[in-house]
This record gives sequence, structure tokens and C-alpha cells, in this order.
Amino acid sequence: MANISFFSSAFLRFAAYLTVALCAWTCGRQLADSKAQGNFYTPRYANGFCIDTGNGTKTLTVLNPFQSSKDVAYRYALSGTPPTRVICMSTTHTAFLRFIGQEECIVGVSGAGHLYDSLLQAACRAGAISDVGYDNTLNVEKILALQPDVIFAYGIAGEFSATAAKLEELGLQIVYIGEYTENHPLGKAEWAVAFAALFGCESLAIEKFAPTVVAYEELKALAATATSKTKTLLNAPWSDAWFVPGALGNVAQLLSDAGGESAITLRSQRDSYPISIEQAYSSAQTADVWLNAGQAKNLSELRAMHKLVQSIPAFRRGSVYNSNARVSPQGGSDFFESGTVNPHIILKDVIKILHPDLLPNDTLTYYRQLKIQ
Repeated sequence: MANISFFSSAFLRFAAYLTVALCAWTCGRQLADSKAQGNFYTPRYANGFCIDTGNGTKTLTVLNPFQSSKDVAYRYALSGTPPTRVICMSTTHTAFLRFIGQEECIVGVSGAGHLYDSLLQAACRAGAISDVGYDNTLNVEKILALQPDVIFAYGIAGEFSATAAKLEELGLQIVYIGEYTENHPLGKAEWAVAFAALFGCESLAIEKFAPTVVAYEELKALAATATSKTKTLLNAPWSDAWFVPGALGNVAQLLSDAGGESAITLRSQRDSYPISIEQAYSSAQTADVWLNAGQAKNLSELRAMHKLVQSIPAFRRGSVYNSNARVSPQGGSDFFESGTVNPHIILKDVIKILHPDLLPNDTLTYYRQLKIQ
């Protein structure tokens, strides 16, 4: 069924427990002579994949694609005809495929309502792309009927893990994508090269990624000219907690590159974690700006999240911005779709918010200021 010659499912499961140290022999940035070792592409920003041509076989290695995973590696041998039928378990995957010009290969998505791209939405309505369900409503029979060459999956433990094992037993090929675990926004975008490797068009992805890097680094240099760091409150109350990003994650990196610093002292870790709402509220008193305010579409919705919200100075000043400027009528967010391959545009937005004087003639793309409604 598959057009890409991957290692067998049994080997794939075995490979999941290979140590990262073993894969570092082919993927590590510190190779004394990467060419001599057969290395084909070592990412500049991404930590979660590499492409190797050692022993005469081109291989995509994916490292630790699961949140908080350690010593996990998947190796996919790349040979034969590129895939023509793929299923995307995340809308982020569709953005990567559009970036490398392979969106016409998409025959299935998980949760069509989460799509922002209007052309993909139209394809779903026309029946050219099928919705295979979401989380615990995944339709295995529909997935099988679509006869996919590849299923792109994100590594989050839960309902899909059991389904993935079943799909592999039935002979389907699953490629785990861990872009969301990267600690740099450019590292997330660089996963376009990993996708391209599966279609044999790495040079295209590398060429398209290069100007993204240049634009991002130029904007970062501009932000570095600001006279001070803007204190920023991140995220919003959720149930009885306030989740904040780890200091080693891509959100914290982007904030720093934009000339900001978190009002909440962040732990030295990659993954997000919860703190008490009272602790967040205390730190919020020093924040000049509030970013990424949960699911709130306006200040009224944000205020309804918790009684303490309306007492936060940034809220009272109306200095609250959310990444939902581009949302489909069904709720699909382009921030999580095309934003993944456009980190330079997101960086520009955040610089515009934190240091508007540095970009006086620019307008926001993914972000918008929340208003009372």
C-alpha cells in the first residue's frame, strides 16, 4: 500500500526504543566530519529530526516526538515512489504540505472543522478530503478505506496511541511529527525539510526556509535595539490553574527574540506547566502587555474566566492581545496552521505589540488587540 519504503512496523516499534545517543551518531550537530559520516542534512534550528545517507540508504530520523519523551527515536528509510495519499492528524501538517507544494496529496484530516485554509475546506466540502474523526472518535474503517500511503501523527499520548498501534498492525505507515516540541520557532518551521524528505523535494524546502531564517534574524536584531525588555503576561486561567510555557520552549524563545520577558519567572524546562492563579495574578501586576489570552475573543470573555482577571493592570489598560486574528467560521486557527511555517511573521507581530515604535508602519497579521464586547 505504501509508496515510501519504510522499515517494517515491527522494526519501527523496536526503533522507538533506540537511544538518542545512538541516533546522535548520525544526527548530532557536533559531528567532527558530517560529510564523512554520510550526513545529508543536519538542521540548524530543529532538534527533533535529521536526514542521513549513511550506508547507501537515505533515512529520516525523528527524535523524541512526544511531549516529555526521552531516548525515543523513529527511523524511516526513504526510497521508492513518494506518497500520493496522506492523512494529516493535525492542521499544522497541512500547512507543511502546502509549504512544499504537496497539499494535493491530502486525502484525510482529523477534525476538518479545525482547518483554516479555505481551499482545503472546499476540498472537504467536495468530498476530496475526508474527515477521519478526532481523538476518541477516530474512524479506523474510514482511514483504511482511504488507503493512505502515510499518516502524519503528532506525538501526544492519549486516544491515538492505541489507535496508532492498531493501524500499524493493519499495515499502515505512521510518521510521527514532533515540531511542537522544538525549543525555537525556526526549529518548528524547519520541519518542512523533514516533510519534504518524504516526497523527495528537500532542496525546495531548504530553499524556501532560507528567507524565513533571514527575515526572522533581521527582526530579532531590530528588537535587540529596544532600550528595555517589555514585561509580558503569557496565557490565561484554565480551570483552577494557569499554564505557563517553560523557559526552554519556543514560546519563551520567541518572546525573548521580540524584546520581551515573562512577568512570571519561568522554570528551566521545555514543556508548559501549571501554577496557581493566585501566583500568576501576583506576577501579572508588573506586566505591561498580556499575550496569548487563552480562547478569549474579547475582553468580556477573558474577564469571565476568573474574578481576578479584571484587576490585572494590563487588562484594565486594554493591553491584551491574542493570536486569533485569523480564525475560520468553524474555529480553525491560522496561527496554528500557516503560522508554524511563518515564525518571522509571528515575531513581527509580537515586536509590533511590545515595541510599536520599532515597526510604526506595520500591521498585525496573526494577533489582534482584544476589546470589550
